[in-house]
Amino acid sequence: MARDSPTRTRISTRLGDLGAVATARLVAVVAACLAVADGFRWGNRWYVSSVFAGDPETQGHALEILSSAHSALVDGLVELSVAAVAAVIGWRLRVVRHA
Repeated sequence: MARDSPTRTRISTRLGDLGAVATARLVAVVAACLAVADGFRWGNRWYVSSVFAGDPETQGHALEILSSAHSALVDGLVELSVAAVAAVIGWRLRVVRHA
């Protein structure tokens, strides 16, 4: 078989595509796991901030915790968006419209 045969080129292209697909799938799974973890982090911090908000002495601390809860929520939404885009790429999801 010749060194630059079309068969060898097609196989290497397919393997290259599989590497990109596998990478996109890995990114999707990792980003989804991180989004779930940030969801738990947001819920925990929101609850703790609501507990501290009832005491006038700890309201400043409650606001700090609430701002970190908001940060966790935003991080989780960004990670969820990354997971969705990577899933579309990795699993080649398509939108089918019926007329």
